Amino acid sequence: MRVEDRILIKNLAQTAEIVNTINGGMTQASMLVDKGEDEWTVMVRVPGVSPERMKIEVRDGQLFIFHVMADENAAAVELPFMLAALALDKRVDFDGIMAEYEDKELYIHLPLDEEANGYEREIEIFKR
Repeated sequence: MRVEDRILIKNLAQTAEIVNTINGGMTQASMLVDKGEDEWTVMVRVPGVSPERMKIEVRDGQLFIFHVMADENAAAVELPFMLAALALDKRVDFDGIMAEYEDKELYIHLPLDEEANGYEREIEIFKR
């Protein structure tokens, strides 16, 4: 068996361990969206996932939240697991998007302004 195959199998096994709960179900990210007049606020709770292992991206008018898993033996190998996706309003000011992590919850602030299209960005998560 090739090393790459072993790494992939180990990463898939880690994914299964993370998403399985004691009761045999799956841990789901819970997401609430508050759509205000001036800003959307997205609250995401992902049990058992630290903010250092989360990644937020904006692509093609969508907000994506990933859990990035890495093999401790092969630091260059990361396996993204999508936790949530949200179609964004065309009025979102992409440059003003901010994310913060507080009390085991991720808050993503999406200010509304002029229309924007086709902008891609990775969002940094600030811990409070």
